[in-house]
Amino acid sequence: MRRVRVEITAVKRDPTNITAVIGDVHACGDELRELLDVLVELRAVTRVVLTGDLLTKGPDPAGTVDAIDAFAGAGRSIESVCGNQDLRIFHSLERLAAGTPLDRISRSDRGVYARLMQVGMVDAAWRRLADTIPRIETTAGDATVVHAGIRPELGLADTEPHDKIHLKPDAGGSPWWADYAGEDGLIVCGHKPVDAPIRSVRNARPVAVNVDTGCVAGGSLTAYLVESDEFIAVESRQVRGRRTGGRFIEPTAVEPRTVHVRAG
Repeated sequence: MRRVRVEITAVKRDPTNITAVIGDVHACGDELRELLDVLVELRAVTRVVLTGDLLTKGPDPAGTVDAIDAFAGAGRSIESVCGNQDLRIFHSLERLAAGTPLDRISRSDRGVYARLMQVGMVDAAWRRLADTIPRIETTAGDATVVHAGIRPELGLADTEPHDKIHLKPDAGGSPWWADYAGEDGLIVCGHKPVDAPIRSVRNARPVAVNVDTGCVAGGSLTAYLVESDEFIAVESRQVRGRRTGGRFIEPTAVEPRTVHVRAG
């Protein structure tokens, strides 16, 4: 029997109307399916928002699409904001559909395409990406979700869409959440892999969260439950020697890395 290690950190609890934001999936379809199952079983989550970068880098883009579609098919809500790699693979699929030779597409995108073709999932992946690309930001409970973050000096409304998808700190600079004091409410992102989820606090309340915990690199796939201010994660399978088979849930505690925003 497969043991799925589930990491749970409770900061405060409100058991009703829970929305979960899941970090960058990167084609880790098994882990996404496991985490969605855990969220339903443990917290009765009915709405999920993904932080983007759905289908690249990892082993199972088709399984990722299938997990998303199955969750939606069960009458639950699931959507993703646009990540930088969603844009790239979508444009590659568009070019291929328009007749561009396969060797004119990047090697990494050819790999995604080949995996989708093997199981007849190219069209389903295209539809999922077509739904994702226009969604630069969305709400999740009282939070706003973007892929990469915002420019704190500009605020949410005035940060360019390109930055919400691609933003990186300047060389030697701090990540955006280190300078964000919460003027636009709670913002949840992915994009920058971290060892443990980041929970940035100002005046004892979370103002920024990063839930990209590097699943594709062997970390974990993490969900942030907005209303209960809680993290739930499942271990990555992208490490040699992790067992496969049936599933058994073993809750274990893990702490997010809480950072306190500097006073302005």
